[in-house]
Amino acid sequence: MAHDAARSDIVGVRYALCVVANQRKRSAACFCAGAAPEGVALRSMRDDRGAALPAMTEEMRREFWATLALRHCRGLGVRSTARLLRHFGSALAAIGQSARWKEIGLGARAAVLATGSWRVTARAEWDAARRSGSSIILWTDAAYPALLREICAPPSLLYCRGDLSLLHGPVLAVVGSRRCSREGREQAAALAGDLAASGLTVASGMALGIDSAAHRAALPQVGRSIGVLGTGIDVVYPAGGSDLFAAMCRGGLLASEFAPGSPALPGNFPVRNRIISGMARAVLVVEAEERSGSLITARAALEQNREVYVLLGAGGSPLGAGCRQLVEDGAHPIRCARDIVRDLAPQLGGQPRPDPADMLCEPACGGAPDAAGPAGVHGAPCVPEPGCPPVPSPLPPGAPPNAEIVLRYVAAHPGCLADAVCEATGITASGVSVAAVFLEMSGRLSRLPGGRFQCVREQR
Repeated sequence: MAHDAARSDIVGVRYALCVVANQRKRSAACFCAGAAPEGVALRSMRDDRGAALPAMTEEMRREFWATLALRHCRGLGVRSTARLLRHFGSALAAIGQSARWKEIGLGARAAVLATGSWRVTARAEWDAARRSGSSIILWTDAAYPALLREICAPPSLLYCRGDLSLLHGPVLAVVGSRRCSREGREQAAALAGDLAASGLTVASGMALGIDSAAHRAALPQVGRSIGVLGTGIDVVYPAGGSDLFAAMCRGGLLASEFAPGSPALPGNFPVRNRIISGMARAVLVVEAEERSGSLITARAALEQNREVYVLLGAGGSPLGAGCRQLVEDGAHPIRCARDIVRDLAPQLGGQPRPDPADMLCEPACGGAPDAAGPAGVHGAPCVPEPGCPPVPSPLPPGAPPNAEIVLRYVAAHPGCLADAVCEATGITASGVSVAAVFLEMSGRLSRLPGGRFQCVREQR
């Protein structure tokens, strides 16, 4: 009798999959012994600008449930799940075409999926996600970081808290030892602050030592900071880091691939390191000993075809045996943030910025910069004040869409803050950051103390 019930259930599932494939009656869509749990709306889903949505759409709920099915299917690891997502385009499509899994060598896993054994733990994660109040970024979402998609084992989803727009700006990872020296901690803070002030978003792992120093220094700057957790998105770790955790939720971004409520298991941290390097254009190792987690991140970066930089200490040598080994293996030794910005300029579409020592413009419209920044009406068009010089044209190839608007505003308001540019032009903070980095490296913009902007004169 139980066998007949199971057979009937499978027949019902196959019929439902046909309904999905033909885009009929969405409410009838289900798979592998069950549709997405009813009555559940993850009300914290956000779009790629971080704006709150009233609830997940029915389509998003089905994709989330299908993603959980893959995550909790025995024998399907992160790499295998990524192969399915790339091959079929979405988790729901992969579930609906499980008979074709043999095309990529996963036919046996399709039989495991059909048993429905994944449903209990998948439902537990669904409920935990609902309780956590976190945003969820699925593989199919535009908010999913483009660089992270490229690695060999990208996460199938990310739980996030904070400003999702930071995922779309230029990201640089800063990592190092938990038990770091005083010099290492101070250097990490100085570099992270300078990098974030230049518009780069600093990513790290929220650990004690180098990580936390980098987060704290970068968070107040225009680029801000992303913390990638080795726990659930709602678990504060280390225990003494609740103040940094709260600050990152308010002003930066926290991300995790682990289910909400997941504890700090030792095996989680090496796994999460690939995400830190995967979402970044490069990795800076400040201080590391042999066999440290920072070396795992650096080697993951090399496998992902990312640049790896190592800080030279005051004596001209890398800080720690692990850093010395990285230099021997081909990592780039650097002394300051400018070394990194210049080296990354081609990747970001600009050219290394000339030294601005003798290139600063006089204030374009006379008078000292307003300490409070220019007043502006949100969304109003940016029009240079009378008498301001025209913006040099054309901008270098590869300029971001908003680069000219940002440059015109700075030309009209020398010494302005990034927040003022956002308010007056309606451009997002991420958009201003990307444009500012490009303009700075192209020699069109200079950063003043306090995160203010000023134009620089073109070389003749």
